[in-house]
Amino acid sequence: MKHKRIKNKILVVLSLILMVIGVQSVRAQDIAPRIGVSPHTFELEVLPGQSLEEQIKIINQSEVPFPMTAKMVNFSSEEETGQMIFDEALEDISINPSLWFKIEKPDFILDPDEVEKIKFQIQVPENAEPGGHYAVMIFKPSLPSFYFEEEALVKNIPEIGVLFLISVKRFSLEPEVEQKLEIVEFSVAKEKRILALENLFSKILGGVAFASDFEIVEDSYLNFILKIKNNDIYHIRPSGSLLIYNWFGKRVGEAEVPKLTILPGRTRVFPVEFKPEVPEILKWLPASISNLLVRNFFIGKYQAELELDVKSPVAAEIFRADISDVLTFFSLPWRFWLTTIFILGLFTLIFRKYKNRIKLSLKTLLTKSPR
Repeated sequence: MKHKRIKNKILVVLSLILMVIGVQSVRAQDIAPRIGVSPHTFELEVLPGQSLEEQIKIINQSEVPFPMTAKMVNFSSEEETGQMIFDEALEDISINPSLWFKIEKPDFILDPDEVEKIKFQIQVPENAEPGGHYAVMIFKPSLPSFYFEEEALVKNIPEIGVLFLISVKRFSLEPEVEQKLEIVEFSVAKEKRILALENLFSKILGGVAFASDFEIVEDSYLNFILKIKNNDIYHIRPSGSLLIYNWFGKRVGEAEVPKLTILPGRTRVFPVEFKPEVPEILKWLPASISNLLVRNFFIGKYQAELELDVKSPVAAEIFRADISDVLTFFSLPWRFWLTTIFILGLFTLIFRKYKNRIKLSLKTLLTKSPR
């Protein structure tokens, strides 16, 4: 009996432990924070010594309250990708925008469905360096300890940030950068090109100046590599179009250059995809056939011309970039045409060999009287 009672107690304890673990796992799932903020970005133009007050609305879209903490962190971006890099090592207040912020209530409790207004002040120092300064206000929930236990199913802490793109204007009339934007690379992606044929032509035309720019593509569905560098001290947001012209100078299509922000001194890749529109004369065909024809009927010499507009934070209007670049390429969809010629040639040989039989069969089929 004694052993049986001990065994029952052990079973009860194990059951309670399993219940607690189960409850905590469910609770960890239930309390996963869902947070929203407005606005997501502040783009501010300021002068050294200027002070301004702003606010951010943050809402708890979960069903339980959360203690929240707000803090400021500087950021820059990686070359080409534009991926954010957080930087907390800066100590000089003239170049450290996170030190310019004073949050009224950095620690607060956010109830379910509550909208909290986070007020803050920005005090730009007198010795602030002219140019772009970049920071993010990060809102981070403080969660109970069991949320991080090994048994808990959800362990990620969802953080949400508000970007600050701050442009400190100049007092003096210093000359601006002449070439704010620079085209670092403009080409067709290598996977879309016939590199072996390009190399052959380069060897043949080795003494010709444009031999190195000789690009040959396989079809009209093209991915362009466009790398743009920002030489200005402020962030810049270029946008525009890539216009495609045939060898007669007629525009045959265009592609949009996405609107992306380039931080000062950085280079960023702008992915540009071109697919020609299906002409009206082919729209009655099934989409698979019409797309196949459009993709492989771009044959010959073409030019891709950039038209860029630029938005600078210290400029009142969007202005046309004082840069232009034209890319010449040749379209040679050899796979499609080689296959098509092979099939047509095969049918021609078969027809010639069995021409008499085919004619006789057709004549018999057409003159055969119905029953």
